[in-house]
Amino acid sequence: MKFTRPQMIAVSVIALALGSIVYKALQPESSVTFFTPAEVYAAPQKFVDRTFRVSGLVLNGTKDWDGMNKVLKFRMSDLKGHDFSVVYKGIPPDLFKEGQGVVVEGRLSNLDLKVDSTIQANLLMVKHSEVYDTKNDHSKMREARLVDDILKHENKQ
Repeated sequence: MKFTRPQMIAVSVIALALGSIVYKALQPESSVTFFTPAEVYAAPQKFVDRTFRVSGLVLNGTKDWDGMNKVLKFRMSDLKGHDFSVVYKGIPPDLFKEGQGVVVEGRLSNLDLKVDSTIQANLLMVKHSEVYDTKNDHSKMREARLVDDILKHENKQ
């Protein structure tokens, strides 16, 4: 069987596309791994020059929104002593508020978390409970479920 010139070009283009997809998938930055705040605090040297995701609760009274420059600063915590300052450039999600669970994707600003535990975030996602509540006030129950949801995989270890 003989290939014509257009067939050879088509096969070459497909091979190049598949090769570039495989190459990109094998790069270290092709996927972002989720870590608990405790894991980041335990070995911050693993996170130098690495994008990662971490979740926690936005601490009350820490939200600082600069609308002119579109910069959001806040502190988040896992409520177990592992806190991060977060700097996010962009417009926050509509559901973002203090006391809400968030997932932050970004990089550490400093290796020594005792000096500076800031994450320069490039992605900010709001976590919310999948539980439907009636109009009654169940704020404490919702908060407990949200904390359980955020930290549930820590208990599996």
